Amino acid sequence: MISETPISSDLFKQSMRLLAGGVCIVATSDNGAWHGLTMTAVCSLTMDPPSLIACVNRGAGTRGVISVTRRVSINILSRDQAGIAELFASPQVRGADRFDPQQWTALASGVPALADALAVLDCEVIQETEVGQHSVFFCEVKSSCLQPDGEPLVHFNRAFCAVQPVC
Repeated sequence: MISETPISSDLFKQSMRLLAGGVCIVATSDNGAWHGLTMTAVCSLTMDPPSLIACVNRGAGTRGVISVTRRVSINILSRDQAGIAELFASPQVRGADRFDPQQWTALASGVPALADALAVLDCEVIQETEVGQHSVFFCEVKSSCLQPDGEPLVHFNRAFCAVQPVC
C-alpha cells in the first residue's frame, strides 16, 4: 500500500520535479524586440485544429508580451542545447541579449525561431486563462519546422537530462 501525505506546496513541488518534461524555449516578438523563456509546461491539446497549451508564470516578463502579441514560437530543444535552456532561464540575462543572431532567425510571422531546434511550432494564441499564479495560453499551431533526427532535452528532478531508450 502507498502511504499518502496531505499536500503542501513544498510536497507538490517535490512531486512535480519527478515528472520529466521536454524543454522548450517559448519566444515572441513585439515591434521587432524578441523575448523568450525556458519552459517545460507545454503540452499538446488537440489534433484538429492542431493546438497546444503553454503555462507561463504571470511574474515572468515575457508573459505580458505574449498576452499582447498573441503569437509565439515553441522551440523544442535537443540534448545539446542545455546551455540555451539555462540562458533563457537566467534572471541575469533578459530580452534581446538572450538571442544569438547566429542561432536565431525570424519566421514569416515575425516570431523568433531557433535554427537547430528539434521542432519549431509557430503558434497563434487563441485564448488565455489565469489559473493560480500562471497564465495558460491556448495556442493554435499554424506551421512547423522539424529536425527529427536529434534527441530531446528533458528536465527531471531539477536537472537537464537526456533520454535513453529502454528497449
